[in-house]
Amino acid sequence: MRHLTTFALAGAFTLVATSAAAAPTERSAERFAEKHFESIVLDHIEGDDPSNYHLTESRAISFGSLHEVMIAAQSCYSSDEMCTFVSSKEYVSAVLQDGEPRNVIGTYEQEPGLFAFSTFGYGQELATALSDVSGSLVHSASENAWFDYEGKTLTALTTDAKRFIGGDTITLEMYQKRLVETRSNTQSSAEDALTSGSSDVQTKEPKSYWMLGLALLAGLPLGYLLYRRRANK
Repeated sequence: MRHLTTFALAGAFTLVATSAAAAPTERSAERFAEKHFESIVLDHIEGDDPSNYHLTESRAISFGSLHEVMIAAQSCYSSDEMCTFVSSKEYVSAVLQDGEPRNVIGTYEQEPGLFAFSTFGYGQELATALSDVSGSLVHSASENAWFDYEGKTLTALTTDAKRFIGGDTITLEMYQKRLVETRSNTQSSAEDALTSGSSDVQTKEPKSYWMLGLALLAGLPLGYLLYRRRANK
């Protein structure tokens, strides 16, 4: 069993490496968007149910401005430090079909100076809101919340963002307090769950199985893109 697991794990990592090597990359986010965004969207239109992506079968595809996605730095989770935002190394753009915003597509810096496909599917609500961004695009992933940050004020761009801050806008200071409170509550809940369940539950899964699962999951997006490329040749 140990040899079988080792073989499977090696095969999984080989799949990830092969898919990564086959997936298209470019030297800048702008270059990747220019060369690959359209073909990726058309792959989804032709190979899947377009309605799953808020699309129709129309091939009249264009894109909005490319926005760098910013995230809260670690300082934002401490009430004793000044909250700042740092790059997530992802860049996103609205997907327009027949001139109407439908969804969002992105590219990310896979390694220094090398950009690859990140995601297609942040949703129509964000796609519509991206045209209104005048400052920095901020994403709070745990709350799936998107904001326009400008002049020490964050403006909610999506319903989840409005729900998180309890309104349309929030100051940077109040936003930081909300992040600190949310993290504190999350950590308390996790500790309570760990304490209550530790006496009843024992993990029997070998670590190698967990690593195998992680490797397979990591390769799925790249493997999918490789499959789409071959299918359309």
